[in-house]
Amino acid sequence: MAHLFIRLLSPFEVTLNGELGTAFRSDKERALLAYLCLESQDPQPREKLAGLLWPDSPESAARTNLRNALANLRKVIGDRPQNHKAETTPTFLLITRKTIQFNSESDVWVDALAFLSTLEKSHATVGELENAVACYRDGFMASFSLADSDLFEEWLVIQRERFRRLAFDALYRLVEAYTTQGETKQALAHARRLVALDPFRESAQQILMRLLTYNGQSNQALIQYEKYARLLVDEIGVEPLDETTRLYLQIRDGRLTIPKPNTIHTPAFLKNGDAAPANEPIFVGRENEMAQLNHSLDQALEGQGQVVFIVGAPGSGKSFLANEFIRQAMASNADLLAVKGRCNAYTGFGDPYLPFLEMMEMLTGEVEAKWAGGEITGQHAQRLWRWLPDVLQELLENGPILIDRLLSGPSLLARAQVGAPDQAARLVEILDQKKGFKFGTDKLQQSDLFEQLTKTLQKLSYQKPLILMVDDLQWADPGSIGLLFHLGRRLHYSRILLIGAYRPEEVAMGRPSADSGIKRHPLEPIIHELQLEFGDIFIDLDKTEGRKFVNAFIDSELNCLSEDFREVLFQHTGGHPMFTVELLRGLQSRGELIKDESGRWRAQHSLNWKFFPPRVNAVIAEQMSRLPKEWQSLLAAASIQGEEFTAEAIARVMDIDENQVLGCLSGPLTHKHHLVQAQDLEW
Repeated sequence: MAHLFIRLLSPFEVTLNGELGTAFRSDKERALLAYLCLESQDPQPREKLAGLLWPDSPESAARTNLRNALANLRKVIGDRPQNHKAETTPTFLLITRKTIQFNSESDVWVDALAFLSTLEKSHATVGELENAVACYRDGFMASFSLADSDLFEEWLVIQRERFRRLAFDALYRLVEAYTTQGETKQALAHARRLVALDPFRESAQQILMRLLTYNGQSNQALIQYEKYARLLVDEIGVEPLDETTRLYLQIRDGRLTIPKPNTIHTPAFLKNGDAAPANEPIFVGRENEMAQLNHSLDQALEGQGQVVFIVGAPGSGKSFLANEFIRQAMASNADLLAVKGRCNAYTGFGDPYLPFLEMMEMLTGEVEAKWAGGEITGQHAQRLWRWLPDVLQELLENGPILIDRLLSGPSLLARAQVGAPDQAARLVEILDQKKGFKFGTDKLQQSDLFEQLTKTLQKLSYQKPLILMVDDLQWADPGSIGLLFHLGRRLHYSRILLIGAYRPEEVAMGRPSADSGIKRHPLEPIIHELQLEFGDIFIDLDKTEGRKFVNAFIDSELNCLSEDFREVLFQHTGGHPMFTVELLRGLQSRGELIKDESGRWRAQHSLNWKFFPPRVNAVIAEQMSRLPKEWQSLLAAASIQGEEFTAEAIARVMDIDENQVLGCLSGPLTHKHHLVQAQDLEW
């Protein structure tokens, strides 16, 4: 049992041998320990840590402050010198002249690391999820702040949001599991925490209202709706969705069906899947891109499997384009099956083959949560469910090794008992043969996984053509990239269209290596090999005509907006789809664009073009944070001079060579990132 305990998912707390650590001299020492814990996968350069915690101090002073803070921190946590020969247990900190690293293999327990290790599993047990959410007692380092370090504060905000989202997902999984098992009291307790974590999340409010009703507290459910409605009106001036109001009326009139416990769960979309879908986002333009995707699909339908990569910057509409293509393709091809998987920036490396696992789960009927969350339509869910018997037959014949190693056997059996009873008996036999294996722990030979998964998909495509969509490939784990390549090279003579989406600038930047350098992104050589195999496989959304999109989106509704307005909007967004949509909607929400008596949008006399919506700011902040530090410093100095600045002035302020500044500004910052544009040349 660890004798050092560190709690970060609550107010900061360190316990050593049962005694609370109170000898910290400053919050900088607490911040240093927290940062090292969360970034323990890599050694942290001392220069980086000093700049993070003492950004306003000269470098020599910051390095001295770091040494002093580190010395006292080691006393507080009971760390010992690394050359202490009398001890055989590893030290808590791995220290060199240049780097410091937290040793997660030492005799220590950190709640945040335990929490992450559980949630990186796609199929954590209910007990494991309970232990994880028990760790999350409050926000990450609740109430902690370093007012004199903007860099640490930024890191702190990101971690708080990251852990809040992960806690929400874990609680959602627990609510779903307990509700399915008929244990609605346990589900209700976690649903209350869901709402507390994100009171504006409409789906969480609906879940809480249902579970209150299931537990005989229908009056409380009605009160919950009224509280939520007041919150929306008071905070953002909107009303609950029609779906939430319909649920309120069902509860009020006693028409909400209460599920009976201990019965086989039948997916709700089988009854309600044909309900009118919520308003879909407006899709405009992209005629050339849709034509290219349709051409690739036509070839796949003829037995010539294809690969297509959709590339573009964040917010350029990669996922939106793919989703609209899939919707139209399914509407015009009654036999087509489409599934999607997404790589994850936080859990992708810790959860091998994550996108392919998600796609196989969809093909085997794990679609109710995606339908309930609005990711897929009821018709889409019903089509996948109808073909569950055929998918299971191919899986049992061609991919039995995947069961209880990649796919959870008990969950698969529960779906089979409802949707494919003829295959359920055979599945039970396979599960009996596998007794002794624990899902997700047995090492699966990569070659076996690749062969059986590929063969299963190939054989299935002979019956039903498939669209396989893998999103956010820039975050894919090496196993998923290898599987993508293996599958891509074996698409010939199958009826499979494999679509990948990624951010090219992320791939071009590479990945950190063990020696603190940068290595080539593992996706790059795979893309090049597939390009040799299939030819022109790219749809680059960054090269599309932005002004055309601006006009098309504006004209998707009745309006009297002038050419001058359209030109200014284009100048501010460059035709970037997400920026355009968010900026336009921001003008509407602030009343700067209003509808006249005939229902046409008109611009008011004064428009605040300098207000950027939160989603736009988030994308810009993320992109800026990925630039090299010296570029960020240069841009920060330039921004002080104003929207227009002179390179010579920046060079003098930063005390660097003018040619170096000009080279940086006229290079990638102009041509790749489009952050700077030359206005004039003066001598």
